Amino acid sequence: MPAPEPRYRIYTRPSDYALIARELARGWSGDEQELGRLEEAVEGMLGVRHAICAPQNRVGVYLAVRALVRPGRKILLSPYTLSDVINMVLCAGAVPVFCDVKRETCNLDPAAVRDALAEHDDVDAVMTTHLHGYIDDMSELQALCEARGLALLEDSAQAFGARRDGTFSGAFGDAGIFSFGMYKNVNAFFGGMIVTNRDDVAARIRSEVRGFPRQSARRYLRKVGKGLATDIATYPPVFKGFTFHVFRYAFLNDVAFLNRQVTIEQEVVRKERVPDHYLVRMSPVQAHIIRRSLSDVPAHNRHRVEAARIYEHGLRDIEALTLPPFFEDGRHIYTYYPLQAPDRDGLIRHMVREGRDVAVQHLRNCNEVEAFADIEGDTPSAAAAASQVILLSTYPRFPLSEVEANVAAIRQFYGR
Repeated sequence: MPAPEPRYRIYTRPSDYALIARELARGWSGDEQELGRLEEAVEGMLGVRHAICAPQNRVGVYLAVRALVRPGRKILLSPYTLSDVINMVLCAGAVPVFCDVKRETCNLDPAAVRDALAEHDDVDAVMTTHLHGYIDDMSELQALCEARGLALLEDSAQAFGARRDGTFSGAFGDAGIFSFGMYKNVNAFFGGMIVTNRDDVAARIRSEVRGFPRQSARRYLRKVGKGLATDIATYPPVFKGFTFHVFRYAFLNDVAFLNRQVTIEQEVVRKERVPDHYLVRMSPVQAHIIRRSLSDVPAHNRHRVEAARIYEHGLRDIEALTLPPFFEDGRHIYTYYPLQAPDRDGLIRHMVREGRDVAVQHLRNCNEVEAFADIEGDTPSAAAAASQVILLSTYPRFPLSEVEANVAAIRQFYGR
């Protein structure tokens, strides 16, 4: 069977690896001013007063929560997120309370936040997640927070470069947190950033980050090694001649060992403290890679929106499916196209049999995870979304002809 293009290729260039090799040859010393240059570039791009380099998104969440939520006070947030985000909230001394999401967007539902605020009077903050690259209407959350004197945080790990009504993701509230991890639309293999317009928040976070040791070469190279392996495995000639066929066989025949290689968050463990290796400063080479990638963001966003247009036009007549909202004005950058199908397993199996490369969403409804069983929340929409989301490819190197092939396979499954 002819193999498709890979469902995802990480946002790297060969010169990224050359930069890292050169930095190693120089002894991993680097120019610390590179971090400041990156921060200034992001401040200018997003129109914020402060941008602060962080080790990774989850540590950014930890630092922002510590800066804005008093110990023992509550923060309202979506359960449909990476489990370590919940761990970082706990490690920061806050008490998470889960609020439900909107089914069609997978983003925090302001109505659920309003209900939670009616039940809890010891809340310090709300954290929304701009999932899959979408900024929902922020006005209601902003009004709720302003009326109660609450901080508003934005987990923008999947939404760098999204903009709504002239404001970029991360700049609506008191702090926004980004990821530059290996599978994000700006990729330094590892890394994150916190942005804020509040001088007091920036000062506190900078003070903490300044005391961290620099990212070690050895630990960073482990991430880079995984990136290189991913780049090789998804290099189209290798993917079409080998990788796809191996993992297609493993999926259709339930070969557990191979299936685990593409499964994220296989086991959720509750953390009581932040691991020491989380608390490090970004290295100059990471900052350099990120800074020179910023200029690619607008063009990449346009490609993904065009891919989303094809999915929208090709699938909107299938009543069984829940599609994300479609916008072309930048509020949704479709880092993935999150299709929701009630018969997800059957649809995916059909698509793989037909030679398509697709995946389920790796995030869980943390409200149903045993490690967080003591956290309050009633989240049926998050549970439904977590069991139904399929991530369809949109990345810039994914040909639009492959998007059309995905649409054709889905329509075939539903007899259209």
